[in-house]
Amino acid sequence: MEKFGGTRYNSQWDGSTWFILGLVAVCCVVPCFFDDGIWPTIICIVMLAFVLVTFLSIYYRIEGDKLVVYSFFIPTVYPIDKIKEIKPTKSVLSSPATSLTHRLAITFTDRKILKSSIPLIISPVRQEQFIRHLLSINPEIKH
Repeated sequence: MEKFGGTRYNSQWDGSTWFILGLVAVCCVVPCFFDDGIWPTIICIVMLAFVLVTFLSIYYRIEGDKLVVYSFFIPTVYPIDKIKEIKPTKSVLSSPATSLTHRLAITFTDRKILKSSIPLIISPVRQEQFIRHLLSINPEIKH
């Protein structure tokens, strides 16, 4: 697999993403007012940076006949020819998706791919273009 090949789709940020970041920021700032030490401030800044880096590190890449999902900069490869169905979902299951409202559930023909019956949930920007791109590789995908 060629590094940085294919088409990149960032994970979509919406109101829920900004709400989570704001909540973490508020939870990090409040303790700074109750303690005179520098350590609570440092710990809060590190926590906020960790959450921000985690969100920024989620993206998707279509490389040839593979869908590569990056989560915390770690790639996981899925075969596009094994995708059975793509449908919109509002599932709040933990997944490599920064949006809670603009998500796609991807089910595969073989349960061994995810080692579970739960679908892969992602939230790419330009969802219609993303689905068309997958369909151009595997026209058998139901959507």
